[in-house]
Amino acid sequence: MAAKSKAPGYNKNGRILWQGISPIDGSPIVCILTGLTQTSGNAKTGGMLQTWILRTDVRPDHAYQTGDDYAICGNCPHRKFNNLPDGTLQPAQGSCYVRKYQAPLSVWECFRRGGYAPATGYDIAAGRPVRFGSYGDPAMVPAEVWQGLAAAADTHTGYTHQWRQPWAQQLKNLVQASCDGMADYIEATAHGWKTFLVKAAGSPDPAGMAHCAASAERGAKTDCATCRLCNGATANVVIDAHGAMAGRITVTV
Repeated sequence: MAAKSKAPGYNKNGRILWQGISPIDGSPIVCILTGLTQTSGNAKTGGMLQTWILRTDVRPDHAYQTGDDYAICGNCPHRKFNNLPDGTLQPAQGSCYVRKYQAPLSVWECFRRGGYAPATGYDIAAGRPVRFGSYGDPAMVPAEVWQGLAAAADTHTGYTHQWRQPWAQQLKNLVQASCDGMADYIEATAHGWKTFLVKAAGSPDPAGMAHCAASAERGAKTDCATCRLCNGATANVVIDAHGAMAGRITVTV
């Protein structure tokens, strides 16, 4: 008798949190949670659940090279290109530290194989720390997804470069506004955001800001899962330009 065929199993390490279209350009995107069974090896963030915001139709490493990452990263200055209103591309800083051909590509390939089951609720994050936007900007995903995760999780971190966008305002008090200089910091705080400011190494910290204790310049005294300051509601945080691409980062006044 012929052996019964086995239905392909789902990858238990992840779940699909949400799938829809990008608010910035209408492209198809997905948000996937991982780390349910395999803890992240990222020493800076600690053992947090990770969330990946990806184009469903373009490999993340290819999207970065072609400007198709606009759907998930918007106007982030660390992209390789800026998308201009007329549809053309303009070279940007290219300072993004995420290696798209590693974890983001692995998650995307599993998704494309049908390897992740949809999440049936946010209790899968119960009592766990969660990183909003391990790759991709959290503002590209409806705020209720993050609100549900935050309510279930032990703690969370999150950052958005889309804090000027009207459709990102529901993330205020839930994620930090990513600021690339004092002008950004002043504008974001004036509009009620808690901020995460990247500054030039060696320059003084602005008064009243907490310096990231997980940073290399602070001796990595803790990790993000333990620190808990970057939850959008607690503190304005500052860090020196860092990562493999730190030399490409332009910090404005």
